[in-house]
Amino acid sequence: MSISKTNAAPVSGVSRRTLLQGMAMLGAAGLLPGRSFAQDMVTIKWWDVFQPLIPLHQKIWDEFAASHPAKVEYTPGNPSDMMQSLQLAFRSNQLPDVFNVPVSGIAAVNALQAAGWFQPLADGFTFDKPFQKEALTEGFTNFGGKPYSFPIFSQRQTATSLWFFKEDIEAADVDPEAGPASWDEARKAALAGTGDGKYGLILPLQFGDRMRAHLIDLAQTAGAAGEIDWRTGDYAHASQPFLDAIEFLMSFQKDGSLHPGSSSVDARQGRARWVAGEAVMFFDGPWNSGVLNGSFADQIDLIGVTGQVPYPVDQASAFNYRGPSGGTFYISAQSQHPDIATQVLQMLTTDDYYVGLAERMDQPPLDLTAVERANVHPTYKKVVSGYQNSVRLAPDPLARNPAISAVYAEMRDVTPGIGEILQGAFSGAFSDAKPILQQYTDSMSRERDRAIEVAKSQGAEVSLDDWVFEGWTPGEDLTDNY
Repeated sequence: MSISKTNAAPVSGVSRRTLLQGMAMLGAAGLLPGRSFAQDMVTIKWWDVFQPLIPLHQKIWDEFAASHPAKVEYTPGNPSDMMQSLQLAFRSNQLPDVFNVPVSGIAAVNALQAAGWFQPLADGFTFDKPFQKEALTEGFTNFGGKPYSFPIFSQRQTATSLWFFKEDIEAADVDPEAGPASWDEARKAALAGTGDGKYGLILPLQFGDRMRAHLIDLAQTAGAAGEIDWRTGDYAHASQPFLDAIEFLMSFQKDGSLHPGSSSVDARQGRARWVAGEAVMFFDGPWNSGVLNGSFADQIDLIGVTGQVPYPVDQASAFNYRGPSGGTFYISAQSQHPDIATQVLQMLTTDDYYVGLAERMDQPPLDLTAVERANVHPTYKKVVSGYQNSVRLAPDPLARNPAISAVYAEMRDVTPGIGEILQGAFSGAFSDAKPILQQYTDSMSRERDRAIEVAKSQGAEVSLDDWVFEGWTPGEDLTDNY
């Protein structure tokens, strides 16, 4: 971390003119009586991938710098390669003071915690409103009883709403205000919109984590609980809802309505090509409103969004599920200034911040009521409102038994993962996804079994039963058996 220092030396034996000149310089440096004497100016390095939040955060950082001998040096990252940059920085002892972890799943955060990436928030941090207290969970934001992070976003959200150009959708005989709600409608609209150099859909196939999120979201609307069937505790990747979701995604390629550049773009590149008019539709999360408003403001009023993730058959039974939220930003264990970093992070917990967060139109704020008080584009209000009806709070073994963190920390990545398997399907590496997904499911089960045994040998009280939630009811929030 770079630190700049300004030091003043005592003055003696000088003329009145020289003294006045010196006093003027001291005044400019803030060192006259009544103001603080020279202090180290600390630079807090901050990395994240939240492009729409830059103006909001910059305002907060400027306010902090105006009253503290510290400033924030911000480096934006691309979600598709941010984790690699962080890994390189960790190995060279150059992690930024504050960063977000741009990977899916709380298991990855627990593994990083076990590897010594984070340190707790400093004493004095407060997160005490009722909805804030409920958001702090051992293994998600807290480790060993200490808060290491906190969510700024609500868990009621997905990454797979369908965004579209309203004119093209209307031409395909679909209501442009509602959009293609079902899988069949989306497929037909894509086919109708393909022609004259334009395609129905572009997918960020290069971005494995995002494709994984799309697959899980779509499988959930087809009846899956998620990657795990909570009624049995088994991995569900080879179940029929996942197979149906893969078939739906690949149907665009089969129909010829998938943009051929999909194989070489990540989410940002795919979005840019979609907005440029190369495709009718694009899967994305609520943050798309903020990106469009910031970078493509001339196009945002031409674009609509579905109120929930498209579903195969019945809207009434199509739900998405999210467990407790993990933290958003973490203080690096390599940071020399956790007290200052904590003070900056504390500024992300106020009512004004939640309203400001809503107005940046990224992920919905932890306080969802802030969206109603905020000045936001109708697409953002629509997509966030839709989550109230379609996203449910899901079980998670870690929330019920914090000792599960030892299992997650021990588990190793199984490769190829879901994102890579989906990439393989689109590249023609195999024609039948079921045996590939079954192989992945079996490998995940074996790895979890191994990690459980290791955790038990180290004193953790865990078992496969921790993944079984017999009382879970699809379509309902799980709130009473954590």
